[in-house]
Amino acid sequence: MILVFGGTTEGKQVAKILDELQSPYYYSTKTKVAYTGKGTPIHGAMTREDIENFCHKHTITHIINASHPFAVQLHQTIAALSLPIPLIRFNRKFAPRVIHPLVTYVDSFEEAIAHFKTKNYHSLLALSGVQTIEKLKTYWRNYTTWFRILDRDTSRVIAHQANFPEKNLLYGYPQTKDEEIELFNKLAPDVILTKESGSNGKLDQKIAAAQAVEIPIVILKKPKLSNRYLCIDTTTKLIDIVS
Repeated sequence: MILVFGGTTEGKQVAKILDELQSPYYYSTKTKVAYTGKGTPIHGAMTREDIENFCHKHTITHIINASHPFAVQLHQTIAALSLPIPLIRFNRKFAPRVIHPLVTYVDSFEEAIAHFKTKNYHSLLALSGVQTIEKLKTYWRNYTTWFRILDRDTSRVIAHQANFPEKNLLYGYPQTKDEEIELFNKLAPDVILTKESGSNGKLDQKIAAAQAVEIPIVILKKPKLSNRYLCIDTTTKLIDIVS
């Protein structure tokens, strides 16, 4: 039995492969999501003890972490497990980092905010997700900021709890280059913030759009993973491991 942590495009890819291999698995997500695979869906946050007990109870032989690149707490929780089973990280594709005067990479939100202040950026379009509203609070309390978030009740609750102004919320997913250009021109922020979310997060489209309208874009680097993970990014390698 395999335990998959999903909720992403990569999670769906893993589920499809396991379905084709007829391998039994649990598909775990933090919140309840629409799921059509053949595995058993479960949802809810899990501590290290929760995961270890679950694995013992259900005789889990492999853990496949296909969650979001920025699900840092989950990555760390899985890496800390004291289980003698493979911990597989199914990564999304990441393009080489862009070297351009308008493109800046940072290691943390604190570094991003310091950069905004150094450059005297007085307005921000944040494409970094609803979970980053609280992390950027010291900036948006003082400067005009828009957040693009998913059109979900759970996202609205998080924004409301942070007391972020509802009129500055934008709803939707990452768009094509032309659609992003239209949005960037409409808002005309001093700077754009996003995450190094790879091809599935349409990072290349965001960078290209920012360059086209000549607005600086700051990119939060993807978190580093524990060396306990066996990291792969192709379906062929995954099949070799689990079949």
